[in-house]
Amino acid sequence: GCGGRTTCRTAGKTRRQGAELAAQLEIAKDWQLRAAYTLLDATFREDSGSGTAGKRLPGLSRHSAFVGADWRFAQGWTMGTGVESRSKVYANDGNTQAAPGYATTALSVGYRTQFAQRWTLAAFARVDNVFDKNYIGSVIVNDGNQRYFESAMGRNWAAGVNVSYQF
Repeated sequence: GCGGRTTCRTAGKTRRQGAELAAQLEIAKDWQLRAAYTLLDATFREDSGSGTAGKRLPGLSRHSAFVGADWRFAQGWTMGTGVESRSKVYANDGNTQAAPGYATTALSVGYRTQFAQRWTLAAFARVDNVFDKNYIGSVIVNDGNQRYFESAMGRNWAAGVNVSYQF
C-alpha cells in the first residue's frame, strides 16, 4: 500500500529522454581533469486527472554536472578537488513545490602503492561539502503532509584503506 508520508495515484504515460557526456583528460604532467554532464527530460505524457500532462516528473534533476581535477604531487600520492551541481528538483506531480538547485565542493587526498610484487595498498581521505553549504539533499515525492524536503549533510568526511592481493 501507500500509507505514511507518500500519496499514490496512477500516473499515466511518462517519457524519459536524456544524454550523458563524460571526459577524463590529462591536461598537463601530473594533472588530470574529469568532467561529466547529464541532461534528463522526464515528463508526464498524459494527464492523470490532476493536470500533469507536460509537467516534469518529480524527484529528478533536469541537469547534473561534475568537474574535478587531480594532481599527482609525489610518488603514489594524489590530491583532488571536485564540484558537483544539480538543478532544481520538483517535489510533487503538479510541479508547484521544488528544491532549488545547488553546487557542493569536495577535497581529497589519496595514496596508492604496490609491494611484495602482488600486493596493493590504496588509502584515501575526503571532505565533502567543504564550505558547509545548507541545501536540500532529497525530496519525499508527493508527501501527503506536504513535508517534501530533507536537508543534506553539512561538511562531512570519509576515509578508507584497501589492501588487495593479485593471484
